[in-house]
Amino acid sequence: MRVLYLTMNPNRESTTVPTEGWFRILKQKGLEPVLVSSKTGAFQAWAVEQGIPCYEVPLPFPDRRRPWRFLSSLARIAWIARRHRIQLVHCNEQEIYPIAQYAARLLRVPVVVSVHFTMRRGFSEWAFRGRRRPDRILFISQGSRAACRPGIDGVIPESRQRILYNGIDLARFHPDADLRAAFRREHCLGDKLVVGVACALRPRKQLEHLFEACAAVRVPNLRVVVAGAAIAGDERYAEQLLERGRQLLGDRLVHVGHLRDLRPFYNGLDLFVNTSQEEACSISVIEALACGCPVLGYPSTSVDEQILPSGGEIVGQDDVTALVAAIEAWAKTPARLEQGRIGARQRAAAFDIQTLAAQLWDEYESVLGG
Repeated sequence: MRVLYLTMNPNRESTTVPTEGWFRILKQKGLEPVLVSSKTGAFQAWAVEQGIPCYEVPLPFPDRRRPWRFLSSLARIAWIARRHRIQLVHCNEQEIYPIAQYAARLLRVPVVVSVHFTMRRGFSEWAFRGRRRPDRILFISQGSRAACRPGIDGVIPESRQRILYNGIDLARFHPDADLRAAFRREHCLGDKLVVGVACALRPRKQLEHLFEACAAVRVPNLRVVVAGAAIAGDERYAEQLLERGRQLLGDRLVHVGHLRDLRPFYNGLDLFVNTSQEEACSISVIEALACGCPVLGYPSTSVDEQILPSGGEIVGQDDVTALVAAIEAWAKTPARLEQGRIGARQRAAAFDIQTLAAQLWDEYESVLGG
């Protein structure tokens, strides 16, 4: 099966994590992927190493006043697709769906789109109405589909909607006592109670809530570890955020920056705390669960769906007082922490990339008529 993948993400993180798993696993079933990226990066470099044909092509919105840039990219994509005899187009992020659906219509092949963020009515009607409808629209959680429902009701039939969770390799992310010991030793954490989060330092992650909650927690040996860095445009915010954290927590705050391999980090934690405004299906939450780290925090659209019933605890959205109480309750109950590690790993089974890739393959076959 020859599938053209379009992505705007050049990195091996976020939206391309499950895509990488699909490429690896579905090759055994006969997948022949071709990758078009709007920007060259680590993901494209990895794909080239796997022998996957890769191309860098801008993926702009259509623009009636200046159509040539869009038409040039569309022509380039059509040439690539014909060269590789593409049977299906998979758009990996909804933002670039407009050019994906034009390409699919031009080629007369089905088109599938993955949705990673909440879509509003105006965008949905513009991108998906009438003959622009995708053959399948894949939401990465029930919560994400519910958040998008006001935008897609009457636009995309439910018969074309599916849930396909983000997935990870559970053989790679797993509890590891040696990684835990090494991480704690490297950062002088010893036998402290370690609470942490891995995310970009940006406003919608609301790490201020984490710092405020941990400053109020009555546990003397608490440490807060943050893995992540600012993204372009948020550098000043990140500086102010970390300064605020140091004011509240002093040397109890440990910022380890951006980590290429987060497995030691997840294993080194006792609790992963989510304070985000919205997560469609958080990769970092899944990775923490897989490493046996219980997750506490806000529902954030889909995090409650990801961790319940056995992976941790959910409090009210933006309820810092309730978050303080939850962290304290877990911190003061070693047996609960130990049982939480077992429950977190069990919950991670729902996000096994092997199973999810097989589900995607079934959808491809269904769209192509078996």
